[in-house]
Amino acid sequence: MTSNPDLVIRMDIQEVSKLSDTGIFSDAHYVKDLPWKLKVRSETSERTGNVKALGVYLCCNEESESPQWSCDYSFEAVAVNINPTDNKVYKLTNKFNILHTLRGPFALIVWDDLVDPEKGFIKDDRVTVEGRVFIHMITGIRKLNLMDYSNSADSKSNVVLVVQGKKLHVSKEFLSIHSPVFSTMFFGNFTEKNQEEIELNDVEYKEFVDLLNVIYPTMVEIDRRTVSHILKLADRYQMVSALERAESYLIKTTRIERLAKLVLADQYRLDILMAHTLALYMELATLKALKSTRTSRI
Repeated sequence: MTSNPDLVIRMDIQEVSKLSDTGIFSDAHYVKDLPWKLKVRSETSERTGNVKALGVYLCCNEESESPQWSCDYSFEAVAVNINPTDNKVYKLTNKFNILHTLRGPFALIVWDDLVDPEKGFIKDDRVTVEGRVFIHMITGIRKLNLMDYSNSADSKSNVVLVVQGKKLHVSKEFLSIHSPVFSTMFFGNFTEKNQEEIELNDVEYKEFVDLLNVIYPTMVEIDRRTVSHILKLADRYQMVSALERAESYLIKTTRIERLAKLVLADQYRLDILMAHTLALYMELATLKALKSTRTSRI
């Protein structure tokens, strides 16, 4: 492939000797309105010839439940060598869709070569892999409007929230529309009222950004990864619209077990979700009873 990649994901794997077959993921990178990740894992199986090897996989849009999207792409998985001409490279061209969201070489490089210092891939139990992504065609994906909350101009802000030492530029008025807690904080008789920077304690930075992406018009969807902490923060800040969106996701999704849905419905007082999930249990019980009755008559 001679053109420049649309995305390069680089992972520096510390303590590679401890890498298991469960594997680890990179952070998500949004390119052309799709989330992309790398996954690396060790594997010893029949398909690797029962020889331990390093697998490197490209993951795309794995949380989507829409059958309409697809992405034609090419991928280069690279085990980076101290000498670039000795990089171990695997290339493939394929299509992602709802049925296939993870692809890549299960044996990019044999483990013995990877961990041999003389081969040039490892230093101090650390190796580096890259995923180079070339995106050819995408269908069925809504355009995102991602906000840069680190940029005051992008988020049209007039206050800074500090979360885990990182600054988020937001609008007082916009947050106040969604949250009576923030409305009181910004416009009530509290010390924060006149502060240009306000620190939020006991909040994870990434989780709060996910919450902002729900209430701002970003088009980012709630998914299995984000729903629990969005519920937690939406409940904490009394954001009804975010709670309703999370509830709507839980009603529609089939990727979260019903029992887990009932626990969340009870914890956050999601009455519609509770009724919907209980109705499914009752329907299942009725079907089992009918099946049992028919079987006994045979």
